[in-house]
Amino acid sequence: MWAELEKYKREYLNLNLDENINYSTFSMISIVWNSTKIEGCSLDENDTRLLIEKNITAKGKPLTDHLMVKDHYDSFLFIQEQARQKQMLSIPFLIEVAARVMKNTGGIVKTISGEFDKSKGDIRLTQVYVDRKYFPDFKKVPDLLEKLCSNVNEKLNGVKGTEVVKLAADLHYNLVNIHPWGDGNGLVSRLMMNYVQLYHNEPLIKIFTEDRADYIRALNETEEKNDPEIFRKFIASQQLKFFKAEIEKYQKKDTGFNLLF
Repeated sequence: MWAELEKYKREYLNLNLDENINYSTFSMISIVWNSTKIEGCSLDENDTRLLIEKNITAKGKPLTDHLMVKDHYDSFLFIQEQARQKQMLSIPFLIEVAARVMKNTGGIVKTISGEFDKSKGDIRLTQVYVDRKYFPDFKKVPDLLEKLCSNVNEKLNGVKGTEVVKLAADLHYNLVNIHPWGDGNGLVSRLMMNYVQLYHNEPLIKIFTEDRADYIRALNETEEKNDPEIFRKFIASQQLKFFKAEIEKYQKKDTGFNLLF
């Protein structure tokens, strides 16, 4: 798989798509739509594009969904700038990303251990159970995040080729399983996965919303079998799917256009 991924990446890069007007923006908007859709956002891809590019809202759809999309896109622009500056990972950096993701949809949560504000990226102060698992005790979260940042930072400047994708997948997997926040963990984890890509000027990774079930399965199987290659290969398969789709779209441009009246 990894050799195939490199082959199609070279073919994709040779298309020089970033030289086309608005391609990078279109790509980022598509990733935002897929990421928010995975979290249950009701906006379709065209709704998302109109909202981001024209500030036009989708009739009859929840305000919170529009705010989620806007915040996620703004967060993407933020990490893009941080990647240009070669910002290393840290807990304050992760908190800032989480705060931007939840800026307009988060709020104060009161627990027996105190209160925390999701809109400020505060680390959760409560136990979290999702689907079929409990996430780490909130008291352990700061140390886990510190170790995660340290491990990623040790590798961040040294990886190249397919190792970049593997590191991006590892960051995503570990961050979403630490589950540091009361909400927005999936959105932040997918953003930080692409932070590694941006840091190395590599193509962005899109997790397709239609593959959500396989995505969740890969996360669960990776934990059950204690094998990071499972999630790495899933991410590689998504990247491969993206490259193939973009190459096919580009090739179709040569089929010509006929005027219709």
